[in-house]
Amino acid sequence: MMTTEATVLLETAEIHPVAAALAEVAVEADVVVVAVDVEAKLMKIMKKIIIHSIPVFISMIWLATEHKTYQPLFLKGPDFLRFYLILVIGIYFSVFILKYLNETISKTTFYFLISIGILGLIKIIRGLYLGKPVGYLIMILMIKIIVILILKPFQFNKKFK
Repeated sequence: MMTTEATVLLETAEIHPVAAALAEVAVEADVVVVAVDVEAKLMKIMKKIIIHSIPVFISMIWLATEHKTYQPLFLKGPDFLRFYLILVIGIYFSVFILKYLNETISKTTFYFLISIGILGLIKIIRGLYLGKPVGYLIMILMIKIIVILILKPFQFNKKFK
């Protein structure tokens, strides 16, 4: 005999596969699970991913239209700096959009910031290996680290710490 909550959960299972898995667990274990909370959390995560993906797509479109490539690591110095500035400024703009929408900065945002930092570090290592000047990129990364350190105490939620 299924409870009404489990029945509602099974009806919600058609909406999302995670809800389907939760529905099966709820029916088998006779546990009441609130699928609405799971769905709301998934929607918040997806909203953050979409908002942070927009600057990545914009920078990739710029890269494809201006340089006919999708590989930013093989660009010359000034061109890579333009690409990187578009990317960094866009990501910070998306962080401020999330703050305007009263969303907390979560692990999703942190992963986007770290991946952009890793891209810059790879380009610095490659530039040093080839004997190219990397001063501007180092300054951009230092400013990026300072901004992350300034924003972290104010915006990252307690779950992230």
